[in-house]
Amino acid sequence: MKIISLILTITPLIYTGCYMGASTYEIFKKNMDLQIGRGLYPGMKDRKKIYDGEYDIYSAEYPKGCNWGYLVKRNDEKKTIVGWKIISGEEYCKEQQAYSLF
Repeated sequence: MKIISLILTITPLIYTGCYMGASTYEIFKKNMDLQIGRGLYPGMKDRKKIYDGEYDIYSAEYPKGCNWGYLVKRNDEKKTIVGWKIISGEEYCKEQQAYSLF
């Protein structure tokens, strides 16, 4: 029973990981850049705004106070992310590094 309890305690830690270190803009930027080339999340489709003649922007606020948006070409039916912009609150756009074993 002790072994099963140990396994059940450690398993969530292995798969969920943890956050360590200071929150920095560089980590936030790296995480945002990883989204370029991927499709837009279904939950963001209702946040569409016109950015300019060629792009739409899908805005969000995370972390709290940091307003940013994904840029998507208007004529792209797959809604592939081509970039991102900070709309306001740049001083709040910081994240910690996430670590996970899997």
